[in-house]
Amino acid sequence: MMIRRIAFALTALTAVALTGCAAPCDQYCDTSADYIEYCLENGTQGPWTTAAASGGFEVWGTSSRDEYADACKDDMKNQLSAHDADTLTGACTDDANQFTEWVERGTCIDLP
Repeated sequence: MMIRRIAFALTALTAVALTGCAAPCDQYCDTSADYIEYCLENGTQGPWTTAAASGGFEVWGTSSRDEYADACKDDMKNQLSAHDADTLTGACTDDANQFTEWVERGTCIDLP
């Protein structure tokens, strides 16, 4: 009986940890999709005009902003289960903040 309780506690702890880690990377996916969408419409630098002329989100293997965000979330979910979740979560948070700042400034820097 004790083994079942420990197994249940570990399963619950893992589920809570993965759920907590998913939110920043989901936010990253939505923010990067917004950044790409903004820059495809407003970017004047070479890489952005080339991406816009090459089919927009098709450059990232998708056909729309929502499809890109969904594919990104699936990819992040797989990475979170396979790698150090704390490191990836930190990177997601940092990059999401950077994309938000660039859009707020009306600046299109790098293609993600």
